[in-house]
Amino acid sequence: MYLSFDRSKWTEEVPIPINTLQLFITNKCNLRCKGCFYAHKLGSQEMGLEQYKQYVNNYKNNVQKIVLLGGEPTLHPDLLEMIKYNKVLGLKTTIYTNGAKVSALDSEELNEVEIRIGVYGFLLSEKPLSALKRTKRPITIVYMLRKDNVKELLKTAYSSESFGCNRFYISSIRDITKTQDYWLDTNETVSPVEYARIVQDFINEYGGNLPEIHIAKRGIFENGSTVNTCRFGNIFPDGEKVICPLDISKNITVEELSFGSSKCNKKGCILQKIVLKSRKKAHD
Repeated sequence: MYLSFDRSKWTEEVPIPINTLQLFITNKCNLRCKGCFYAHKLGSQEMGLEQYKQYVNNYKNNVQKIVLLGGEPTLHPDLLEMIKYNKVLGLKTTIYTNGAKVSALDSEELNEVEIRIGVYGFLLSEKPLSALKRTKRPITIVYMLRKDNVKELLKTAYSSESFGCNRFYISSIRDITKTQDYWLDTNETVSPVEYARIVQDFINEYGGNLPEIHIAKRGIFENGSTVNTCRFGNIFPDGEKVICPLDISKNITVEELSFGSSKCNKKGCILQKIVLKSRKKAHD
C-alpha cells in the first residue's frame, strides 16, 4: 500500500541509501526490553578500541557511515575515541542509544553525530520518553511500535517536540529472535498490515511541529524507490559478522562483509524508509 499524506503540509523526500557499517561495540546493556532482536547476545563482552579501528579500516573504502550500537553504546569507555576516529577518516557516525546516559552525548565532539534514541512509549514501558533526560543536542526519536504502546504514539510525537527532536522515526518490533521469520507475529508484535493502518492513522491525525517524520516501510509501504540489495554490514564484539541486521537473530554469519551485493527479500529491503519533511519548517 502507499502512505497518503497532506501535500500542503508535507513533502516526501526519497532517501538515498548509503553503505553502512554497524558496529555492536558492547554487549552490556542497562535494560532488558521485550522483543529486543539482540537480547540473546547481551552480556559483558566489549569491542576493544584497537579492534574497532581495525574493522573500520578494513571497510572504510566501502562505506560512508558507521552506526555504533549494542547493547548500550554509551556504556563503552572508548565511545568518544571511536567517534573521533570515524571523523578523521571522513565517515559519518550515528549512535543508537536507549537514552539512559544521554547526558554523556553532550560533548562538543558530537557536533556532526546523529543521535538516535529508541523509546517504547510516553509513560509506560521499559523506555518511556517521559523518563528521558534532555540533551543539548538535536536527536532522532525512534518509536518502536508494539501492541501495548500504540495508544501512546501520538502523545509521544507531540511531546518529542520539547526534547530537541528534529526527526521522529516510526518503526515496529518484529521478534525474529522468537519466530526466526520476519513475517510471523507474536503476542507483542503488530502485523505488517496493522502497522500500516496505525501509521496511516497517525499521519492523518498528527498536526504538530516536528520538522521530519521518518517511517520504516516494513515491507508493506511502497512509496519512493525500491532497494533490492542490502547496504548493511554488522560486526559484533566477538568478531562475528552478518550482512542484514535481521540475520543477527538467525545467526546467519559470513566470513567477510559485502555491501550492495546481497539480494533482499522479494519485497525489497524491508529496512527502507519514507521521509516526510514539514513544509511549515521549510518556510520558517
